[in-house]
Amino acid sequence: MRFENLGGKALASMMLLASLTTPGLATETIRLTTVSGYPATADWVKMFEESFVPAVNERLAATGNYAIDWVYGWGGSIVNPRGEFDAIEAGLADIGVVQTVFHPDRLRAFDIAYATPFVTTDLDLITRTVNDLTVQFPEMLYGFSDNGQIMLTTLAAVDNYQILLNGEFTGPESLRGLRLGGAGMNLRYIEAVGATGVSSGLADFYNGISTGIYDGAIVWATAARAFRLYEAAPTYVTVDFGGVNSMALGVNERVWNGLPEEVQVALRDSAEVYRHALARYSMDEAAAAVAAMVADGATVVDVSDEDRAAWAAGLPNIAQEWAAEVEARGAPGHEILSAYIAAMEAAGQTVLRDWSAQD
Repeated sequence: MRFENLGGKALASMMLLASLTTPGLATETIRLTTVSGYPATADWVKMFEESFVPAVNERLAATGNYAIDWVYGWGGSIVNPRGEFDAIEAGLADIGVVQTVFHPDRLRAFDIAYATPFVTTDLDLITRTVNDLTVQFPEMLYGFSDNGQIMLTTLAAVDNYQILLNGEFTGPESLRGLRLGGAGMNLRYIEAVGATGVSSGLADFYNGISTGIYDGAIVWATAARAFRLYEAAPTYVTVDFGGVNSMALGVNERVWNGLPEEVQVALRDSAEVYRHALARYSMDEAAAAVAAMVADGATVVDVSDEDRAAWAAGLPNIAQEWAAEVEARGAPGHEILSAYIAAMEAAGQTVLRDWSAQD
């Protein structure tokens, strides 16, 4: 982060604006370096530029006291994917999109939606609820506070995990013995049907399926479309495991403490705009992605309500395992879990299994 005065015509223009609101004061420019290992085409980066940045700029322009000079560090210019959290902690960047799902050792508390499949596909609800939980249970923020960071909001772009197969799907029993690519906790979702999970990254799925390393993958629609995974695995099985919050907007704590209060307020308020915009955009894009895959030859097969209910009931209680891990890190995992499920039910979601029950 760097402070500097604007010069030339820009300074004259900004001083004119400032004189309308704060006579005698020039606009102070604050440089903020952003970070994401993903390119500008990634949904969360795209919406950072299209929703978060304009929202911050608009709020600050209302008084003219401050302006942000945004320096974008996308697509490996600072770090590769998964390196954002460490980059912000080290001060290589001031603010960025942290992939919480890749840091279970420090950010396990944010995996709550991963630990509760078959609950909801509403990303706006998920992220809003998790944000509320961090207020109710501030212990959830231990991973950020212990590593010199401030979390402004949770974020989500994975609207609904499904399964892509390179063969036919006739029911959950047809998955028995198959190998499916996945990542993190979603590999646990297929234990109930006798499939084997293979830990791998999204960028490896196409080759992994094409070469027979595995028979399909656990993936969401926009990723399946963007990486053309349906070419290798044309059967799109709508299991509806649900959506997840897998990211957060983080700020270096030292940088944050050095910002004027007006700028802090603008960033916090705009983070809410960003959260909502990304959630809505991701859900809208998912529907379009499925339609595009079908137009290109993919086949959609729905899992029946009865099979989904049996699938949920047959899983180990991964939510209780998650809660125990969070408890071990000093946060009230079981209370957080109960509050999350209660919030989903209060919002009218069809919760196929009460993961907060000790079963």
